[in-house]
Amino acid sequence: MDKKIGVIKYNISDFTMEQLFRWCNENNVEYVELQRSDVWEDITKSENRIKDVSKLLQKYSIKISQISTGSDFLQKTEDTFQKQVWMVGEMCKMVKDLGFNQLRIDGGWPKEGIEEKDYRELIIKGVSAVVEIAEKEGVYLALDNHGVVTNNYVLLLDVIKTVNSKHLGTNLDTMNYRWYGYKVEELVNIYKKVAPYTFHTHIKDGTGSRETYKGTALGEGEIPLLDAIKILKENGYKGVWCAEYEGKEGADGYKKCVEWLRKNL
Repeated sequence: MDKKIGVIKYNISDFTMEQLFRWCNENNVEYVELQRSDVWEDITKSENRIKDVSKLLQKYSIKISQISTGSDFLQKTEDTFQKQVWMVGEMCKMVKDLGFNQLRIDGGWPKEGIEEKDYRELIIKGVSAVVEIAEKEGVYLALDNHGVVTNNYVLLLDVIKTVNSKHLGTNLDTMNYRWYGYKVEELVNIYKKVAPYTFHTHIKDGTGSRETYKGTALGEGEIPLLDAIKILKENGYKGVWCAEYEGKEGADGYKKCVEWLRKNL
């Protein structure tokens, strides 16, 4: 396939992994982004599903674009902080065991007892630590613009530039910046700033922000998706165009998104 089209295993009709992979075959989708819980449900236990997932990947000829770790470096204690670093390190090994080499990481989530002024230092400390592991393992990390912390693109770029590693980039979610509160007319400029560092995408559409947000199929919302695609291509992006859909139609909504990507890439 000449277009690297993928979907994320999220909000897609409560499919099991095998059902999702079968759906991908039926819709000519080659790549899937998985969640950590798909391969390692309980990080307090050593048991994982690497062998089972590997068999399904081979059975349906699916490739993993990345696995989301759900990392959170905004921790109150050094012990809980180091557990997050350890978890990402273990995920570096697991994604390699599956034959792939990329993870999605998050900076963290606000919580009582952690002041906003400390976000930058904690995230840089955490990302620096996991990047050191990723470099040794030959794994690439995509820092997501997600939630109310790293959707601040200035902070996100500050972290990436400060850590300064070829193994660290971003996962560009086209909708999340709008969800965070940036105006639609600001998005193109933001895409231009983050595109040079983009390792992976969530091509996502919708309208509004925060409490007014509504997810839609691609092309049905207010996000300048064609501009985002153009900017990414101009910056040499060669990764997966991963559809993410947050509407109410499940797999049918994802099918619309995949068809839109195939038509517009």
